[in-house]
Amino acid sequence: MSYTVIENFLPKGVEDAIEEQFQYKTQWNYVSFTSGNEEEDKDPNSLECPQLVHQSFWAGEPTDTYALMSLPLNFLEAITGCTVKDIHKIKTNMNIMDPRYEGKYHPPHADHKSSEYFTMIYYIKDSDGSTKFFNKSIKDPFPYRDLKIVGEVHPKKGRAVIFPANLMHTGTCPIKTENRLVTNYVFKADNLKVHFEKSTATTIEHY
Repeated sequence: MSYTVIENFLPKGVEDAIEEQFQYKTQWNYVSFTSGNEEEDKDPNSLECPQLVHQSFWAGEPTDTYALMSLPLNFLEAITGCTVKDIHKIKTNMNIMDPRYEGKYHPPHADHKSSEYFTMIYYIKDSDGSTKFFNKSIKDPFPYRDLKIVGEVHPKKGRAVIFPANLMHTGTCPIKTENRLVTNYVFKADNLKVHFEKSTATTIEHY
């Protein structure tokens, strides 16, 4: 399993508008967990915590931030030549600085069981708190057991990472910066070819 990183994914004006929206203007909802998988074959290195979330698209319905947060999908189509369809969700997470996460991470999970869906994580601002990728998909036998980290992507403003939505992965709270802001896209796409057959990460430079 692998993933593709796109650097400088959006024009600077769009990057700045998204950061301003979620750093200063968004109405957040509190949830008491990140993935909800903390009790299933518990990973000794995982640590659950609350987070703040905002839905831009959920259950087939757009919200007030959809017009802005659908732009990255438009740029994905332009960069890769794919056609995005059947958006499952667009959700932005804020994780607050938490020193307990030195050497720890949120419970590993997959965003969708179907191999037809993709996940894209867009990093809204620079921070610590990497996204970690594991050696299994949710379709493997005992997907929560004996997980090994096979790659990490660190938050950098304007960076995106794309991978099959059934790949086991997780985030972590920052321990050095005020917060970590990322948007999670789960969707189907025709002709999205970004080298997922390779066993290592691929990087695409844009803008």
